[in-house]
Order: sequence, then structure tokens, then C-alpha cells
Amino acid sequence: MFQSVRRWLSLGPLGASSSGFSAVEAWAVRAGFVFRKAQDRSRFLIETTSNGFELRMEWGPSQRSYIEPSELRMRMDLSLPGIVQMLVLNLALMEQLEAETFERYTQSAQTMIDISTPEEMRWLAMFPKVDLSFDKGLRANFCALGADPALTLEWIKGGLASQLDQASQGLLKGDTPFVLMTMRGKMYLRMQLAEPSPLALTQCLELFDSAVQAVQSLTGQMPPGHSEWASTASTAWQTNTQLDDPEDPLQR
Repeated sequence: MFQSVRRWLSLGPLGASSSGFSAVEAWAVRAGFVFRKAQDRSRFLIETTSNGFELRMEWGPSQRSYIEPSELRMRMDLSLPGIVQMLVLNLALMEQLEAETFERYTQSAQTMIDISTPEEMRWLAMFPKVDLSFDKGLRANFCALGADPALTLEWIKGGLASQLDQASQGLLKGDTPFVLMTMRGKMYLRMQLAEPSPLALTQCLELFDSAVQAVQSLTGQMPPGHSEWASTASTAWQTNTQLDDPEDPLQR
């Protein structure tokens, strides 16, 4: 989908190994993306449109307790069917979140999961895990689950598995907190990224693109009547109001 990124890669590694906002801005402009940064340089926003779908990529202070200090967030509204509620996260993070969820609800004597808890934590208790034994490398590094396990498995097998395997050797090496999920019609990616660089952002786009193409192929083959599932409420994406504020200089 992201042909501009592929064209940029074919032109050479200008700034590919550099970090800092200036390198990222040059990369984004060269790829034809819209780039905006906060005046305090604590965060930036990149937006683009691919095949009619709008992509939003943000880097800045983490919105999740399990990611420190900074994270990359990506979001694209694909108008996916309601049943497409799927989650992939790295194995170390899965174990951490399961332990935190258990501790939170046993110590407080709660019997129901609070909807204010992030979906990635609630889904671990709600949805069955997917058998990833078809790929030893994938099973050793990631966990997957969803409202429909068979659907989730087909999504991963549809070209996403190889990208995840590749990422586990580079971008996500060393148990880097990582979450990729689909819900309410959208695709989300969230990962720890202390220092953004053109190379890291390009790799994230490639992984995200693979996930988008796989889910679009999957939903395109879904029979009528196999598309709805009750929402799990809450929100996976807390929009940075300073970046969305019409009075913010970044919006002008």
C-alpha cells in the first residue's frame, strides 16, 4: 500500500541510520507525507493517505504503563467488519500483562474487568489464544488471540507471519513491547521506540502494511453474515489533544 515508502527506499539510504526530528522530517517529506512536530520537540505526527485510507503515525511520550519512556503509535481506519477483533503482541509483554491483570483483580477483590483497562489487557482474559505452532520462531516470540481464533490465524498466515519473524530479529529484538490489533474497524500498532529514525519508521510501515494487506485479503473472502461481533468498548487510542487542538500551531 505504501508505495511512496518503497520508492524512497529505492532511491538510497539518505538519513536511514540517522535519528532526530530533522532526519525524520526529511524522510517524511521525501516520501510525500505530512509532518508536524510539537514546539517542545517532545513528539511528532506524520499523516498520509494510501489507497483511500488515512494513516496516522505519532511518536512521543508513552500512553501505556508497560512502555517507557516513548512510543510509536500507528492507526488506520479500514472499515473492517465488527468480528475482526484480533491481537498480536510479543510474548514477554503478554506474560507481563497477564501477571499485572491477575494482580490487579486479585488484590482489589474485583470479579469483573473494568472497561477502563486497556483492551490488550482485557482481551487476554476474554479471547482464546491462537496456536502458532506452525512457525517455531513466531511461537517463541509472539502471542496472538482474537474473538475468532481461526480468523486470527488466517490473518497471521496471510503474509504477516514472515514480517513478524523478520521484525523479531531487528526492529522488535530484545523483547521490545509491541502490540498490533484490529477493532472497531481500525488497525492499530503500538510499540516502544526510544529514538525514532527513518530506518525504524520505514520498518514499522512495512510491518503495518503487511498486516493491512493481510486483513483486507481476509475480510474480502468472508461470507455474508460472518462479520459482526459485540464491541468490547473502551479505547485503544488516546488522542493527544495538543496535536488535535485546532488552536495548536501544529494544526495551522
